[in-house]
Amino acid sequence: MKSGRTAPPGPAAVLLSGAAFGAAAAFLGAGVLAGSWPRGWAALVCALVLAALGATVLAVRSRSRTAPGVPPAADTPGRAPGPARGPAKTGSAPDLTTTGSVQGPARTGRLPLVSSAALWALALLASGLWAVGSGDDEDDDRAEGRPGARPTATTGLDPRPAVAWQVPGAGQKYDEAVGAWGLGSTVAQGRIDGLFAYDGTTGAVRWSVPAPARQASCAMSPDAEEGIGLLAFGRHEQPCAALLAVRTADGEVLWRRDLPGDGLTGGLAVGGATAVSAEEKAVRARSTATGKQSWQRPHGKGCAPLAMDADATRTLLVEQCGERARLLALDTRTGAERWSRDLPVESGASASVVSVSPVVVAVDEEDQRGTHAVLAFDERGNPRGSVPLAGPEGILSVHADVGDGDPARPLVLGDLLITLSERGELVPDIVVAHSLADGRKVWSHRAERQTMALAAEPDGTVGVLENEGVGHVLLLDSATGKVRDRIAPDTDPDTAPDMISIRPELVPVKGGHVVLNQILMQAEPAAFALR
Repeated sequence: MKSGRTAPPGPAAVLLSGAAFGAAAAFLGAGVLAGSWPRGWAALVCALVLAALGATVLAVRSRSRTAPGVPPAADTPGRAPGPARGPAKTGSAPDLTTTGSVQGPARTGRLPLVSSAALWALALLASGLWAVGSGDDEDDDRAEGRPGARPTATTGLDPRPAVAWQVPGAGQKYDEAVGAWGLGSTVAQGRIDGLFAYDGTTGAVRWSVPAPARQASCAMSPDAEEGIGLLAFGRHEQPCAALLAVRTADGEVLWRRDLPGDGLTGGLAVGGATAVSAEEKAVRARSTATGKQSWQRPHGKGCAPLAMDADATRTLLVEQCGERARLLALDTRTGAERWSRDLPVESGASASVVSVSPVVVAVDEEDQRGTHAVLAFDERGNPRGSVPLAGPEGILSVHADVGDGDPARPLVLGDLLITLSERGELVPDIVVAHSLADGRKVWSHRAERQTMALAAEPDGTVGVLENEGVGHVLLLDSATGKVRDRIAPDTDPDTAPDMISIRPELVPVKGGHVVLNQILMQAEPAAFALR
């Protein structure tokens, strides 16, 4: 007759039951408490620890059943032969007179202990490997921008988004915009498909002047004055010859003129109430209100305009006359010549007017040993300071593709010329100020990132657009170059989309800045606002 007691579990049963118990407990606990299942090393360590616990419990129970003081069943395998005894009395003490050894069950009890010890060893090894690899996992989380590694917003920050609004790009890749005007609460951009004015707060198009069918914007006055600006259109491979005057309050076209011959050859400008255009045969002035011509000045024999700009009282014109070049100052209202100055040029050159008042022009001569500099003049045309386009501070940026630097527009504030510069890099990363009086360097600031554009801020500081994330704006003291403030939108540079193209302009508006991309490379917006 068999005893009612069951044999202790074998090693395989111990391992399977312990592992099942550990895995079930690990996943059930993780699902209830953490809300997600453990993965990777975490799951392995949990399973091994709880499997070891389960194996230990089973080993202890098995050991207790086969302790020396517990009489085995009569039919238990391995029991030593001995005299038969009757049933034990309830409550009687164990029989200590038995001398036979019990071998089978004692050996089976040691195996679960060995198994549980092995599981504990594996759990400890897995824990050590997990600890070593956890640092790399956290670094990977940060590098990949996973949700658990992103910085959290803090209270007190501006609740508006870093990019308050954006306008989708228009046209084809490499299409170039022709200019922009800052109009207080509005920013106007001359795109290839017309002139568009964006509300500085919302980005809504307040008004527009669409380009005529099969025509594109080809020129624009640097500024709008007394509420009027100039815009020109032209057909493919045809002269830029359709001139329009636009009222900036509502976008109404006040008048249109078709220019003769090759149309515009030296630029557009608004000076007070006068619209000035450098055309093929002459410089002409018209009323901004009516378009009626007020004066014209024919080009000299063998001369052609290189650059032109104007304010309410003075029009500056750079002419190339054979191998020579000269700078003319004309009265904007009458066209009368105020003075003329020969430039230090003995070969073909490119030029741009950096400032009308004070008088500053940039000249880049074809002769490698010729003039490559920004030149300043006094009110009578006498030379003042000269700043080389390439020098100790690197290669200076000048608009209109003058020189070898980036075509960012310089600033003239008081008696300082402030430009971007590249030194030892392929992109500008320095802001440098030179004196217009003698050309000496006054200050320089090396930025942490690529510098893209400059802007004169309403408070007199210098705004610098840095190419970082969606764009940062650095505010520099114009007199010393020291950093006053940094406007850095709270975005993740690793996940933020590319917003800045290769030739942007920075325009201050109330509460922030508007960035205008003048050449679109990929999927950048035509314009966007930074807060």
